[in-house]
Amino acid sequence: MSDPGARLPYAEATRSLLRETIMRATHDLVSSRPWREVTMAQVASASGVSRQTVYNELGSRRELAVAYAAWSGDQMLDEVERCVAAHRDDLEQALVAAFTAFLDLGSGHPLIRALGSSTEGDEIAAVLATAQGQPVIEGATARLAGIITTTWPELPTELVPVASEALVRLAISHLLQPTSTPEAAAGALGVLLRPFLADLRAQALG
Repeated sequence: MSDPGARLPYAEATRSLLRETIMRATHDLVSSRPWREVTMAQVASASGVSRQTVYNELGSRRELAVAYAAWSGDQMLDEVERCVAAHRDDLEQALVAAFTAFLDLGSGHPLIRALGSSTEGDEIAAVLATAQGQPVIEGATARLAGIITTTWPELPTELVPVASEALVRLAISHLLQPTSTPEAAAGALGVLLRPFLADLRAQALG
């Protein structure tokens, strides 16, 4: 695990800042207009950089969609991490609180709105459904696994990645096709996984 207090090399820090600026500009644009109307030139202008700089950083509009999806997921996982930390003494409560927070944030997110649109969602969904979009799932899974392992290092390490991917995929499914409120969905998941969580805790204590 990297030292959170360590300084990044200048070039890496500069690129990280550039990527963050581009993602925030993209988010602002997608918040105010359909995804299909967002151009690389608009992203560049909103970021305060040249269009060529955006192309150099991301490569194409398809890669912009993947990068924005990954960035958005990471933003929502920040709140998940806070919820887990607040309920670290109760696995089930941590799961329910984190799942509720994720669904609450995602339900109003511009990316989820775009994916749910019959006119613009096909373009983004087509990108994310390909191998090009696989890093979005992998990145979210790795981030969640890191949160779980850091919070509960005593849990069986071989099960954490598997459980993390299942939870990520469940969360995305609930976001794209909700059938109940975030609270109800999270509560039902907590009840469903209660035996599994109890077994995990027993293995950790045993």
